[in-house]
Amino acid sequence: MSISSSTSSASRCSTSPETEKAERLRRAARRGWTPPPRISLPEWADRFRVLAREAGSTSGKYRTGRVEIARGPMLAATEPGVRKISAMVATQLLKTTLIENIVGFHVHLDPCPMLIVQPKDAAAEQFSKERVGPFIKATPALRKLVGQTKSRDAGDTIDYKAFPGGFLGIVGAGSPDNLARRPVRIVLCDEVDKYLPLKEGDPLAIVEERQATFDSNSLNVAVCSPTVTGESKIEVRYLASDQRRASVECPECGHRQFPDFFTHVHWDKGADDNSHRPETARVYCEKCGVGWTEGQRLRALTTIRWHQTRPFQCCDQWQVPQEAYTAAVTEGHPDPLGLVWDWWESPRHAVYRARCRECGDWAVSNEHAGFQAGKLFSPWANDAPPRQAAKWLAATDEDGKQTFYNTQLARTYRQNVGKAMNPDTLTARREIWAAQVPDGVAVITCGIDVQDYRVELETVGWGRDEESWSIDYEIFDGEFDDPRLQARLDEYLQKKFYRADGRPFAIHAACIDTGGHHTNAVYEFAKARLGRFIWGVKGESARTGQRNPVWPTKRPSSRSKKTYRPIIVGVNAAKDTIRNYLGKDQPGPGYMHFNVDRDAIYFAQLTAEQIVLKVIGGQKFRIWELPGGRANEALDCRVYAYAALHGLMHRNFKLNREADRVGATVEGQTILPPPDTPAVATNTEATGPTITAAPAERPKKRSLGAMLARGA
Repeated sequence: MSISSSTSSASRCSTSPETEKAERLRRAARRGWTPPPRISLPEWADRFRVLAREAGSTSGKYRTGRVEIARGPMLAATEPGVRKISAMVATQLLKTTLIENIVGFHVHLDPCPMLIVQPKDAAAEQFSKERVGPFIKATPALRKLVGQTKSRDAGDTIDYKAFPGGFLGIVGAGSPDNLARRPVRIVLCDEVDKYLPLKEGDPLAIVEERQATFDSNSLNVAVCSPTVTGESKIEVRYLASDQRRASVECPECGHRQFPDFFTHVHWDKGADDNSHRPETARVYCEKCGVGWTEGQRLRALTTIRWHQTRPFQCCDQWQVPQEAYTAAVTEGHPDPLGLVWDWWESPRHAVYRARCRECGDWAVSNEHAGFQAGKLFSPWANDAPPRQAAKWLAATDEDGKQTFYNTQLARTYRQNVGKAMNPDTLTARREIWAAQVPDGVAVITCGIDVQDYRVELETVGWGRDEESWSIDYEIFDGEFDDPRLQARLDEYLQKKFYRADGRPFAIHAACIDTGGHHTNAVYEFAKARLGRFIWGVKGESARTGQRNPVWPTKRPSSRSKKTYRPIIVGVNAAKDTIRNYLGKDQPGPGYMHFNVDRDAIYFAQLTAEQIVLKVIGGQKFRIWELPGGRANEALDCRVYAYAALHGLMHRNFKLNREADRVGATVEGQTILPPPDTPAVATNTEATGPTITAAPAERPKKRSLGAMLARGA
């Protein structure tokens, strides 16, 4: 072996392992002194993030441009001056992605203490397992950092992720200890409208106090789809922000506009305007009028820009940026965008900030960046205009409309049930029918309200899609303990009502109120008639405004005399539906018809209760409330009659199918003349067999079909 070879070998031996260790320390020191790259959050996500296969429908390399609407909120996370971000956006659009990318960016490049807040502990655990864990595992830049502590178990748990320079806590908003026990620099609050109040106050305010020591570089993020107007936490935050909205360019004429479902989306209709073709729905440009194909809509989404739209006062003028832009376009200004907005850094990757038309200054602070966006900005096929149009047409009741507003449009919904209903309007639309039972009726139910010295009941006919007719309203004087009153009531419940063609109808189900001072007597009355679907019911305890199903999901068919208990009826949900139906002014699904015999007192009772907003324990609730000095027996009777219909439905009764079976047809009704014009009702009472006492023996069981057939 040569001398040089020996020297080289000795040199290698002399540099290991101490020399190699020293070299690693020097490299680590150089990395420590090297500042992180100055990149935005979208740039970080595009360069480093990898989508987990188990966390969604797509996997592989992340690309911000796939959902372009998310770029604006992500840019705000690294925008100079921003300390708060509020995103009031549609479901499945950008909320979770924003939270995940903020976490990844700071774990990798700007480590600090962070906290993710979910509505409940169970939701926090689920979010950690299904979103955060797979996200970290799939992204190499994060996988090598998270949990690399002396005790691996302590550094990477479900609710705590440690990494060099910081940690990530994942907690529920239900415990003040979760929110207040440690200082954090970044707070990420998800689904904030589901947060319940704490004794210590609002969870959002409590967690914000944890950022006091990081005031110069803290970031507070809240994301959620909105709920009810005046009750939504994310709406309050958005209104306090700079109110950013997104615009797109028309692929045909280049005009920049702010897409809105009710303004820009149109579809073909039939000659009578009642037949809709949602499959033809398109976005139409407000300037050139061209309807975009789906390909053009997707191309338009690549041109998304965000604009501050919050109104402001400057140079002694009240200015509304979005209205000013519309006016500038109408006036033909050569640069309408520049007249109203000026961009930060570059027109492609930042927000257009509002500027004063007089002095040109940026007039709206960007400290609190707020974002609002609906499904028109979604690239997914399931959110295309035809699908949204179909969902809107299917939203025929209050709940459906609220769901559409909240999840599709990302807007709060103002409940119509809170509006006062004028009883005179209902009185003026009374009708004269050719017989006791109008032609549209398929089945009859009865609602019975028990008072101390009288019993009031309403007999209601139900047609297709819950269109209803108030067939009869009776008051029986006396105490319910009196056998004679019970005999009269039982006789009435077996009475026949006749259609104009002579077809008889029986009361196929009834709900009787078991509350009040005659509970035991009502129990015994209902127990003896279980086989005839005479159900004893009790309204739910609704002090907090909870909405339970009108009829309990547990089938009442297993009830017997021995195990008898009253059925708990969801009165809040029933009253919501009835008030919604009262507001319908055209016959059709849900419309309520009233006989000429109903007087002003009946309508005053039917509309007596109003929705009020109550605050109990710091939480807001919508509660039905009866003003002092007013009666509501007619409303209670209608609620119980409606509950009886749902009781039949829970026994597999199909209302529309029954309408076909009995030949129910809806024709034009004769509307009652004005109140000062005499009118004669043509109803003729047809009585059934008289029963003077309730049967002593237990009634025989009958099938629902047999019960319905007995009236035919």
